Amino acid sequence: MKFASFFSLMACLLFLAATPLSAQKMAHVDGDAIIPNMPAYKRAKAEVESYGKILQKQLEAESKKVQDFYTSTMEKAQKGLLSPAQQKQAEEQLQQMQQGLQQKSAEAERSLAKKEQDLVKPLYEQFNKALTDVAAENGYSYIMDIKLIMYSEGGIDATAKVKAKLGI
Repeated sequence: MKFASFFSLMACLLFLAATPLSAQKMAHVDGDAIIPNMPAYKRAKAEVESYGKILQKQLEAESKKVQDFYTSTMEKAQKGLLSPAQQKQAEEQLQQMQQGLQQKSAEAERSLAKKEQDLVKPLYEQFNKALTDVAAENGYSYIMDIKLIMYSEGGIDATAKVKAKLGI
């Protein structure tokens, strides 16, 4: 991911170097000051957290079942209530339960990531549209995120304009 950002930055800088600066009007924004302040972002974050708690409770309940089965089996084995065949069968069942728990945990992680992606994608689309609108309205050839700029002495900060466009 860092290499992709580096190469994107280098490609942008090479393009800028090849184009006369007098023909360009550039601005920058602080994406970290915009996106987290979008009301829809806050709602999406709360929804993802709530969904994550539901998934966590489900996993904890499943884990408790596995732990209870293990404890019960160990007690029976220590009391001599299980034959060797029953012990072997209980061990296999415990392994299956643990594998099932691992699968459910992985599914929960994927489900949570998908939920977050589904909720956040439209926000980034809104953000990109606001950038496009602000650029068109103000004649900017480029709007870069401040994190991609290695050095800046002032320049046009379009953060407030993008926030206004998003109603923040």
